[in-house]
Amino acid sequence: MRMAWWIFMALLAVQIILVQYMVEVYLAEHYHQLPYYAGALGFTFICSYITYKFFQKTNQVREE
Repeated sequence: MRMAWWIFMALLAVQIILVQYMVEVYLAEHYHQLPYYAGALGFTFICSYITYKFFQKTNQVREE
């Protein structure tokens, strides 16, 4: 599960960076760029969920 930990930390770092960019774009009043960052953030959330499910199944198979 050590590999899962590092993957989750990398995805969390990407999500934090995307939220920071979204705040900067919002404060700079470049509202037309927000949907792109929101889509990228959603994509990383989906990747995080898929990764979680994958490692959960992997852990179940290993325990059997």
